[in-house]
Amino acid sequence: MRPWMPLASRSRWRTNINRAALRAWYAANRRDMPWRRTRDPYSVWVSEVMLQQTQVATVLPYYERWMSRFPSFDVFAGSDEQQALAVWQGLGYYRRCRMLLEGARWVMANGVPSSAAGWLQVPGVGRYTAAAIASICFNEASAVVDGNVERVFARFTGCSLSGSALNRAAWKWAPGQIPAEQPGDWNQAMMELGARVCTPRTPKCPACPLQCDCVAFNTGRVPELPVVVPRSKAIAIEGHAFVEIGAGRVRLEQIPDGEWSQGMWRLPACAAGASRQIGTVKHTVTRHRVELRVHLIESAKGRVRELRANCGSGRWVSLEDIEEIPMPAPQRRALAMAMEALQD
Repeated sequence: MRPWMPLASRSRWRTNINRAALRAWYAANRRDMPWRRTRDPYSVWVSEVMLQQTQVATVLPYYERWMSRFPSFDVFAGSDEQQALAVWQGLGYYRRCRMLLEGARWVMANGVPSSAAGWLQVPGVGRYTAAAIASICFNEASAVVDGNVERVFARFTGCSLSGSALNRAAWKWAPGQIPAEQPGDWNQAMMELGARVCTPRTPKCPACPLQCDCVAFNTGRVPELPVVVPRSKAIAIEGHAFVEIGAGRVRLEQIPDGEWSQGMWRLPACAAGASRQIGTVKHTVTRHRVELRVHLIESAKGRVRELRANCGSGRWVSLEDIEEIPMPAPQRRALAMAMEALQD
């Protein structure tokens, strides 16, 4: 692996991005997304939180549904956590939703910040989100660095660092690139370039407006940059979901604090009495691979009965109202599997 040379030592290569080239590319190639049609800080904030670790195509329907239900700071801040989780469900990383609600209530109590420094005071808002909102909504020249920008930086400069060291180097470099004029568009152009051209695999170098000055392209190092940190071995976990349906209702229990998706609802994780396994739902949480074994309680067709106390507390929910209950996506898949089995 070649060491990363300081930018100043590479006289052959341009150390700053060609702003005119990137702006022209973005003007011609930018995607039309609802949060790009507004400078409303609430709308932009919601989009930035949803887009964390989630692809644009996945976020779009959730964003539209969210903005229809919670169109402003005051409406959202006045909702409760269960209402918010019910609209968020399926998007994953549910802590984002809780922190968004806490942040909205902070804004209603303290006012809407107009700078990156001010947004950093809002609960749940970090360096990237603060800079994104400040640049897009308030025209502050605050640079952002996400995974896309980090990748553009590594290839454009030939940086061989990885992990947190690469991230720190990118944050040090980015402020020197951002112009004072239309900084929000600049940040979005950088991220768009990384998302659509300078992609992790099979980057589209011939279409890149920065190709002439890109160190990785001109030295044949695109495939090796950015340097990938080896992933930790996946951890296998087994879980259980016991489905009991009767009189048009299903038994659910609330997920306790300290567990994934805490505060939401799930099928009971244990049960007393006869049951049979009808299938398995597989899903991934961070680096954990979870196999959720789905069991159908034999008495489900005939009558409604209570689970034993040592199997957790819960409640019966009408199947007609189940969509309004915040449940993680794997739990919904398990319930659908049981409903299908009952019809056999």
